[in-house]
Amino acid sequence: MKNIARFEEMKAACCAWEEAKQERRARKQQIIDTLGWDSPELKAWYEEDQNTAYPYTSGQVKAMRAFADSLKREDGIVEMSDSCWESEWHDFVTTLRDLGAERMIVTNQSTGLMDDLYGYAAEGCTMTGLQTITKLVDRWGGEEEETIKGIGFDLN
Repeated sequence: MKNIARFEEMKAACCAWEEAKQERRARKQQIIDTLGWDSPELKAWYEEDQNTAYPYTSGQVKAMRAFADSLKREDGIVEMSDSCWESEWHDFVTTLRDLGAERMIVTNQSTGLMDDLYGYAAEGCTMTGLQTITKLVDRWGGEEEETIKGIGFDLN
């Protein structure tokens, strides 16, 4: 069962952060225009900006993107076409579980694929074998169904 409410909550937090970022940038420009580049207010702005962290880690963001794509397909399978860095595996898998995802198919074909497979296994995911997934892909302005090869995982 997918946790759509949690996903919407996370998405809203990202949107709010982006809006706040735009407001900070506008305030920075106002400080530059009115007080100048050497003003203490601009130095304080830089300090504030450095301390304003994005609400989610890169692993969580990758999970959110993969989860969002799975909602479009409505087949209950999260497709991971990207690769994760070692530092992202835990947050990626934990976030997918938090969002209620139960299955994943890894379609990434990068040279880091083997590391990802071992990383997902280390996070408690169970490889279920070779699988394919059918999805719509944009080809020259039109969408076509394409079957993609991958490796299945149970996330629980």
